[in-house]
Amino acid sequence: MSFYISRFKGMEQREFEVEIVTPLFLGGSDPKKAELRVPSIKGALRFWWRALYGSDDLQDMKKQEGEIFGSTDKKASFSIQLKGIENICPARLNLPQGLRIPTQSRGRTFPISIVEYLAYGLCEYDRTQRKNVYTKEHLPVGTRFVLQLNIYNTSHENQIVDALKTLGNFGGAGSRSRNGFGCLKIDNLAISPKSDLKVKSFASFSKQTLLFDKFKPMNKWEDALSEIGKVYRASRISLEGKHIFIKRPLIAKPLIVKNEIAINERHAKPYFLHVNKLVDGKYQGQILFMPYNYHDEAKRKKYFETCNQMNQKIIELSGGPR
Repeated sequence: MSFYISRFKGMEQREFEVEIVTPLFLGGSDPKKAELRVPSIKGALRFWWRALYGSDDLQDMKKQEGEIFGSTDKKASFSIQLKGIENICPARLNLPQGLRIPTQSRGRTFPISIVEYLAYGLCEYDRTQRKNVYTKEHLPVGTRFVLQLNIYNTSHENQIVDALKTLGNFGGAGSRSRNGFGCLKIDNLAISPKSDLKVKSFASFSKQTLLFDKFKPMNKWEDALSEIGKVYRASRISLEGKHIFIKRPLIAKPLIVKNEIAINERHAKPYFLHVNKLVDGKYQGQILFMPYNYHDEAKRKKYFETCNQMNQKIIELSGGPR
């Protein structure tokens, strides 16, 4: 096997302390098992790189992305090592329920957990226990490890680190990351994304991006996640009447309501729920609105009108965007 030492000449190494802020549902070949995986983290970095630096010139973006993340023709310009993960213990315990709010169905009123609402698909109702039970392992809150970047082409260093910072400040890793799971505190690095760009055909920062971050700091992650989850749910429900399904599918699909509707198409929502851990140890939620041009041009105007309606409700309930 050949070993090309030239690849490592001038290599830059940077290390980042990482802490899991909300339960991380990240797995491998067995979807019910939890493990930290470099390919999954690299995939999250690729997503946030596109959000920052991507282009609707797909050939150009493919070329730039290949230079940094690699392609079938060339190796990536960086690699990732995870340190201190030997003793990380996955858990399959039920999560704290957080805020419970009353909801109505078929003339009955009963409480639902906002955390479980956001974790839809990660847990299922167990009739013997008469409660929702999580069927997948997760990596627990408070788990710490070190992420080491080995950067072989330092001309790409700023973009790689920007993607990592953006992941830590606005996104997450693993399942239900847009719903606030898998949030990571990465050295408390801040970033100011570009805000003067046109809306693209995929989720990216643009002049229409909004950050709703005036939520109250909480002592527990589940309370912070519940607060933003409650606002997101209420804003989405407010779009139209209870048994009407015209606007809500524009926000996200699939949309499944038992005995009423089952839309199985996939369309990712432009809202990213996220929980930050503050320097005083408290947790604060935020909602990032990062829209894109709706794939069906005939419905694009209605999509943006619906998003604007939802944003106004989020402002009303949260105190407004930054």
